[in-house]
Amino acid sequence: MSNLAIKAHSELSWYLPGKVMCLRISGDYALEDSTRINAAIIEELEQSPNDLSLLIDATEMTRPYHFSQLRTTQNYKDHHRLQHLYIVTGDRLVKLALMIIFNVSRAQLILCDGIAAAHKRINLHFGQ
Repeated sequence: MSNLAIKAHSELSWYLPGKVMCLRISGDYALEDSTRINAAIIEELEQSPNDLSLLIDATEMTRPYHFSQLRTTQNYKDHHRLQHLYIVTGDRLVKLALMIIFNVSRAQLILCDGIAAAHKRINLHFGQ
């Protein structure tokens, strides 16, 4: 996967190639951004011969005002190849919104207080 910049608010890349994708969100995460990101993540999940995880770095994300609509666009959360969702944010309202979006996902939801904590958990899980 090459870096996929979407509206300069989101960047999808590999944290651990072939194992963990990384979605960095900054500023407003609009409905059109989430639709494009959803398609890109699903494409990667469909092409992968292995199960994958997703690290969502929302440390620079502003508060999502339409998170109930965003929830309906994030279909990747129920994909059979997605095993873990690591979510990082320091904002309590963003954390609540992301918990609401992903709380009933098929993938295991793991909330981390900082990016270093997320990296540590991922690296321990994948033996890095």
